[in-house]
Amino acid sequence: MIVQKNRHLEAASAILGSTFKGKSLLRALDGKDSDQYQFVTKNPNRIKEAVLLVHHDGATTTCIPTPAKSQEDAKRIGDLILNGLEEVQGRGSKLAQAIMDVDDALLALAFKHAGFEKLAILTYMERITSAKPPRHESGHVLFVSSEDVTEEEIRNVLQETYIGSLDCPKIHGLRTIEDIIQGHRGQGNFDSQLWTIASLENSPSGILILSPVPEALCMELIYLGCTPNARGLGVGDALMQAAVQQSQAVGMSRITLAVDADNLPAISLYKRWQFQPLYNRLTYLKKLC
Repeated sequence: MIVQKNRHLEAASAILGSTFKGKSLLRALDGKDSDQYQFVTKNPNRIKEAVLLVHHDGATTTCIPTPAKSQEDAKRIGDLILNGLEEVQGRGSKLAQAIMDVDDALLALAFKHAGFEKLAILTYMERITSAKPPRHESGHVLFVSSEDVTEEEIRNVLQETYIGSLDCPKIHGLRTIEDIIQGHRGQGNFDSQLWTIASLENSPSGILILSPVPEALCMELIYLGCTPNARGLGVGDALMQAAVQQSQAVGMSRITLAVDADNLPAISLYKRWQFQPLYNRLTYLKKLC
């Protein structure tokens, strides 16, 4: 059952374990429209367990439930997640996702019970923009802002970068390219000037998507990908150089990103550019339609 707004604090507190944390969660949701998220519970008279469903652009819903403390809890919370997703059917979401600590076996069990499958372990990394970059020449790579190309060109180059990609390959093909672009644009603070397309020998060869987080003086690297024919030719380094320069130009002191822990070529690129690993998170996924 969807929780009414006057009971949101109870639901948020049931998820995070305290009223103080519940209030912080509600403050984080305060800028969202009321139809962008719902709290769901089985017993609205006394909310001991709940799940928060946050709907994103790009046909994706994030699930945040009360943690499980036993296998019995995990089964019950898994049922609650399923019920919650049934409550919000018709919103157009095609995927449900969950992010958790890598060692939270009981929460993982709850999501498995709800029909989710493991997507990947994500490694979160950070670079101080003043860090010394590697020696690199990118004169053979040309850059153009997304403002100077057509929507079709953006779709084509982005879609081509997924071919043979090692970045969360299980998710490939589950959403349309239009949904993916909409999701990227809805993530953080969209700035079309921070979507950069790289060209090699007059052929689109890669794309860089950045999103500024001014309150944290941080730039988030949303996506970096190269087309198959451009891999190993320095395009990735050229795009990283562009990311650093664009971040410095707008006064951001850090660049952060998340990468599939099994994507060793990407991790090697980021480490070469002085990104340091911070922590890992486990991600689960469920196809809704």
